[in-house]
Amino acid sequence: MPDDSSRGTRLFAGGCPCAVVIGGIVFAAVCLLLSVAVTGFFDRPAEPAGKPPGTAEATRHYLESYATDGALTAKEIAFAARGGRWDRETGDTALRITVTYPQDGAGCYVFTVPLPLDTHTRVALPRQGEGCGTPAR
Repeated sequence: MPDDSSRGTRLFAGGCPCAVVIGGIVFAAVCLLLSVAVTGFFDRPAEPAGKPPGTAEATRHYLESYATDGALTAKEIAFAARGGRWDRETGDTALRITVTYPQDGAGCYVFTVPLPLDTHTRVALPRQGEGCGTPAR
């Protein structure tokens, strides 16, 4: 009868240590990848100092919601400006509202509201500082 050890059905003697080493390498690679991803997340460019993020977008949203009744009053604009100094210029086709926020006095935002005001009015918000004058209020 043939010897059972000669049939070659036994596993490679180093199989278990190899599996442990491969598992360790995979674990280290995942940890390294997560470390790079988390560091990249925290190293992204910061918002401009002193200005709460999203202030201009919140103002744009409030102006759109207040325009649905067909009028934008000074009180509504002041509330939408969230404490910023603002000025309003009315033209034939659009209402232009310039807002300077107290936390960011060097910059301003110009909101363009097309006329006539109704439920479909969408307020345009260009990039910061484009077309800004000095708000009067």
